[in-house]
Amino acid sequence: MADILLIEPNYANKYPPLGLMKISTFHKKLGDYVVFAKGKLPDELAKKRWDRVYVTTLFTFEWEETKKSIEYALTVAKDQHMVFVGGIMATLMPELFHKTFPTIKLVKGLLNRKGTLGLPGEECVDCLTPDYDILDDIEYKYPVTDAYFLYTTRGCGMKCQFCAVQTLEPEYVPYISIREQIAEIDRRFGPKRNLLLMDNNVLRSNKFDLIVDELIELGFGKGCTYPSPRTGKPLQRYVDFNQGLDAKLLNEHKAKRLGELAINPARIAFDHIEDEEQYKRALELCAKNGIKHLSNYILYNGEDFTGKGQHYRADTPQDLFNRMKISMDFCDELNAKYGHDGKVHIFSFPMKYIPLNATDRSFVGTHWNKKYLRAVQRMLIPTQGKGVSTRSFFEADFGATAEEFLENLAMPEDLLGLRGHFVERKGESIEDRKKRYAQWEINHRRIEEWTRLYRSLGDNYTSYVDLIKENDFSMENYAHATTPTLRKMFIHNLSYLSILRNIKVLGVDMLNYIKFEFSTLYKELLKYVINSKYTQYSCLLGMLELQGTVFITDIIRAFIDEPYLHTNVFDALYKAQKSLKRIVLDTRSLHIALRYRLANAISDTELKNIMRLGLECDEKKIEQRLYQKSKQLREVLRSQNKDEIASEIMLDKIEEIIALLQKVYRKEVK
Repeated sequence: MADILLIEPNYANKYPPLGLMKISTFHKKLGDYVVFAKGKLPDELAKKRWDRVYVTTLFTFEWEETKKSIEYALTVAKDQHMVFVGGIMATLMPELFHKTFPTIKLVKGLLNRKGTLGLPGEECVDCLTPDYDILDDIEYKYPVTDAYFLYTTRGCGMKCQFCAVQTLEPEYVPYISIREQIAEIDRRFGPKRNLLLMDNNVLRSNKFDLIVDELIELGFGKGCTYPSPRTGKPLQRYVDFNQGLDAKLLNEHKAKRLGELAINPARIAFDHIEDEEQYKRALELCAKNGIKHLSNYILYNGEDFTGKGQHYRADTPQDLFNRMKISMDFCDELNAKYGHDGKVHIFSFPMKYIPLNATDRSFVGTHWNKKYLRAVQRMLIPTQGKGVSTRSFFEADFGATAEEFLENLAMPEDLLGLRGHFVERKGESIEDRKKRYAQWEINHRRIEEWTRLYRSLGDNYTSYVDLIKENDFSMENYAHATTPTLRKMFIHNLSYLSILRNIKVLGVDMLNYIKFEFSTLYKELLKYVINSKYTQYSCLLGMLELQGTVFITDIIRAFIDEPYLHTNVFDALYKAQKSLKRIVLDTRSLHIALRYRLANAISDTELKNIMRLGLECDEKKIEQRLYQKSKQLREVLRSQNKDEIASEIMLDKIEEIIALLQKVYRKEVK
């Protein structure tokens, strides 16, 4: 009996690793001890060494996480030559693995032939039933587990340049019966609710009718149900051809047969604008035959490539928008024709293209740029992976026209996330609602200002796109902003902290824009400063150099309007002035006033009155007010700490505080 460790790298993925599940079944048939790990083993098994370690690989852009898992596998294997690495990336990029890990054994392609594992019977591993029990070995929970994960065909045959299937599954197998596998899963692990078929091109099969007949016999015909293991209540069952249905191969007969299945959703790719007519034809065939839940993957960020017997040009951002809009518009048409017995729903999933040899996600397509790609990802956050299905959301998030979409792609990322209507909250107090609404108004003023600037460029908007296309908002790139409008637009991409730190580089003209032309931004900067618990004095230096006393009084006014008692801004202001060797107001006294208020030695009104003295730069009056209250401070602190353990030590500490105030003010407290 051998000790076998199976490792899936610690990336997030939707489905469990079928290859490892089948390898587990294979080794358990041999009587071996098998353990599954996500990334690495738990501490209680950390010292164990294994006879064989299998590491699966997924997408090439997960190289860094995959590399960590292989490095770990080599440390826990008894023999480094007994680490086997297989899966998608291992098959597509064997040279990289051989170069980086020369001792491992690489397993390319499917586990359906001799010589891959060096064990008898290995030619049947791919046909084995997946071992669901190993999923209990890890804490990670896959979003989809209550399903049969099977294949009724293998391969594809369309040979699209961007697709890995022609390398992973070069031979097309038109029919694989799943009857015995489902029976064994039921017997060993209990029945599953749904059926996920991982076929890459089931519509190509000349045994398609046989496949559909078998699925219906196995309990996955339209309207089929499954008794809940917990309550016994019948639950709707679904069939999901997870890798998609080829619109080019869908005809009336095959659509009618698919309509006999509990298919939800029907996944039909719309990868290229050139495929519009066959895509719409496939959607209509589905809707006509009672398949009302439709899903499409929309590939974007691509290059020129060949596939399905034709040449496709690299897509543009406008192509992505237009394909999504085509789906929205056509959904309305389908509902007008076929929605009388149930509404048609089309869910669109934009999917970023990454080349098969890319080891990270940084690839930028011919007609795209980094800023645009980042913006699309930001727009998709509210969908939570559920796709875009409603026109109202689509137009609010992406835009009503392709021109609006381009504008949104260029919008600063933070502002993208602040768009949308004000949403009421249940049970919210009137005061909280007012505050939230006030902030919503401020956010939308910022959006409106950036939009005004963008539209003022007219057809010259490309000058701004050229400036921000690398998603680089450093001061080095700011130097390339050649006009006042471009400089103003650039500023809206910066964080408040970045604006403060770089205000001297931004220059007096941009300070005037921030402070006078678009004063909302200056007010937000001040609010940011006074609401920071730990303001670094270095970020205040630029504003002090450019504005001097005016900046200090601006901060004091902002504090009076919205006091934040835990801020250290007044102490930071003093340190900044000291660093510049130009102290116009000893703001330590205002910092001490906050300590008085936190100790309840003075009231809110008294604190504001002291702050108003700061506006007059009247240090003496501030000090007098504080000295007058020092006795009260002593009494309050004594009272607060009288029941504390080691109260004598605390009382000594109080006297130290008063002595500190003496030192700060260079006076004696009598």
